[in-house]
Amino acid sequence: MRRIVAALAALGLLVPIAGCFNPFSPQILSQRVTSAAPTPNSPQNAVKLFEWCWVNRGVDEYRELFTDDYVFISAGTDSAGNPSREIQARRDDEVLIAENMFVGSAERPPAEQITLLFDKSLVPIPDSRPGKDPKWHYQIRTSVDLKVRIDSGNTVEVTGNALFFITRGDSAAIPKELISRGFKPDSLRWWIERWEDETLGGPGVVAMRAARARISGEPVRLSMADFKRIYRPRP
Repeated sequence: MRRIVAALAALGLLVPIAGCFNPFSPQILSQRVTSAAPTPNSPQNAVKLFEWCWVNRGVDEYRELFTDDYVFISAGTDSAGNPSREIQARRDDEVLIAENMFVGSAERPPAEQITLLFDKSLVPIPDSRPGKDPKWHYQIRTSVDLKVRIDSGNTVEVTGNALFFITRGDSAAIPKELISRGFKPDSLRWWIERWEDETLGGPGVVAMRAARARISGEPVRLSMADFKRIYRPRP
């Protein structure tokens, strides 16, 4: 608990909270909705499954969504103000970030509420990266409207776009842990290989919004990359 308090305080997002957290509390488990998860049998449905996992806290389904060589790329800028496409997370990081946010752990409470909306119509187009064959590789850009209530005093908003690169199962790098569970190259299953963050936000905005939030209770606006740092696994 002390660690998450320190992390949130460092980001300027914390209104002090008290008490202990039990990650196995029925109140937390009841937050998982029982709607059926989409089957990732198309590029569109792979992205719909991603959205479903966030709304329904589907940790197991989330773990089965990403290729072994998956990367999350930030949309930040370097010291000169030029666009910077740095790798912020790989598959194991992505899954642990989601687990910390969805269900928590002995050291972290989960988010109290998660709302995520993507475009209703998701349009796949051939992967624009060099050497990618549209038989196996597509990309989908969608708007992002995310609101996460971290606790009763802290809410974060993320808006902008996300660009997903999706790979067909018979060309995807399937994680070894899933191969051991029986997952095989499958032309009927699609995997997320890359997520490029195109949401809005930045350090200046974060500082300003965080200061206002402590006074007015307004949500803090962050980029997706900045938001995920709240739940990033610690060494």
